[in-house]
Amino acid sequence: MLSLQLLVLFLSKLFLLQSTFAIDFAFNGFNSSDILLYGNATIDSGVLSLTENSTYSIGRALYTAKVPTRYPNSLNLLPFTTSFTFSISPNKDLLGGHGFVLIFVPAPGIQGASAAQYLGFLNNTNDGNPSNHAFGIEFDVFQDKKYGDIDNNHVGVDVNSLTSLASYKAGYWFADDTKEDSNNTNWSFKEVELNDGANYQAWIEFWNNQLSITLAPENIKKPGRPLIMVPLDLSDVFLDEMYVGLTASTGANMVNHKIFSWSFSN
Repeated sequence: MLSLQLLVLFLSKLFLLQSTFAIDFAFNGFNSSDILLYGNATIDSGVLSLTENSTYSIGRALYTAKVPTRYPNSLNLLPFTTSFTFSISPNKDLLGGHGFVLIFVPAPGIQGASAAQYLGFLNNTNDGNPSNHAFGIEFDVFQDKKYGDIDNNHVGVDVNSLTSLASYKAGYWFADDTKEDSNNTNWSFKEVELNDGANYQAWIEFWNNQLSITLAPENIKKPGRPLIMVPLDLSDVFLDEMYVGLTASTGANMVNHKIFSWSFSN
């Protein structure tokens, strides 16, 4: 009888612990009570616009509460998964710029961020500073050679800097049954243009110091092969709690960065 009571007590405490650290939300449309808005970020008819239709616009949206990032009394990080649908639409006959970033940051607000090539994420003075405690996945449609951008249409992994630790041209892998492969893994790659105004979906997963990023047009189910998969230790980057959200900027050319849905779970 005593062992049963101890088991019940243990399970009760475990449930309370999981409830304390569990963050799970899904927005299929937004309202002002869902998120914190900064800069030029607005919500209209359930659609989140990170930038306005003007040059050098900057906007940021954060989940209303801090997200726990590690187990209690431990350096081990909690896993997380997040997904969102988006579009980047330049004005007619203009090149798009500059892109947006899914971010984890230690504090609310938009201080320390600039427009144009800084993507509303960092600025010229704090780029590369470990004290930023900033992590981001960039969807970049402007090539800035200063930060080693591979092209003007890529996805990148940013840790305290706009110089990506890993990046790949925007697109997705799909199984190609028309090809023969000795490893029985037939994959073909299809590039997409992030700033063509179409709707895309991104999936980002972090587990056991492994990060995977997958991208596809909205009407295609999640591909079985990620766009980017890299080992990544964020234990020195993440504080015990962080704000998670999205941030974007424009430069000399006007462009709209819209988010239609967003989910997150740890």
